[in-house]
Amino acid sequence: MRDPHCPSCGTPFVRVVYDEGPMGRLLNRFRILSFRCQLCTTRFRAYRNQTPDQTAVADRRQYKRLPVSFRANLLAENAVRIDNRVTDISMGGCTLETTTILPQGTFIELVIKPASDEEPIKIETAMVCSSRSESMGIRFLEMVTDDKNRLSQVILSLLVGQSLHSNLLS
Repeated sequence: MRDPHCPSCGTPFVRVVYDEGPMGRLLNRFRILSFRCQLCTTRFRAYRNQTPDQTAVADRRQYKRLPVSFRANLLAENAVRIDNRVTDISMGGCTLETTTILPQGTFIELVIKPASDEEPIKIETAMVCSSRSESMGIRFLEMVTDDKNRLSQVILSLLVGQSLHSNLLS
């Protein structure tokens, strides 16, 4: 049986995600698992003959974090623009390496610059989910369709590059 593909966009870049509630756990026993598309963010269920590996079950993130080094500008509620660096990214959020740590729950606007020749990606509303000594975990809440599509293309190129690299090593 082939690996599941997203029913919405057809990509093979899907991830098993954690099911909450009794119905999800019951379906998991029959190997009907929940998946999240890493590009278009669609959530769907599919039968899987194999059981998911334990790392997939233990990691409750909806999206795989991909290592990057992108510049980003953060605009906080107090209208201060701060230059940062994105160290990992997914369709659901990113980690910012920064010298200015904002409190958890702070709403921000974020502009990510994937490459100098690409148009920036604007996240209209994001929230600080975690703060550490030199970085913050950011969850993306709102972005316009064009920016979401650009982010999806960046994620696709990272996933393709990662899968090519792992195929070369095996």
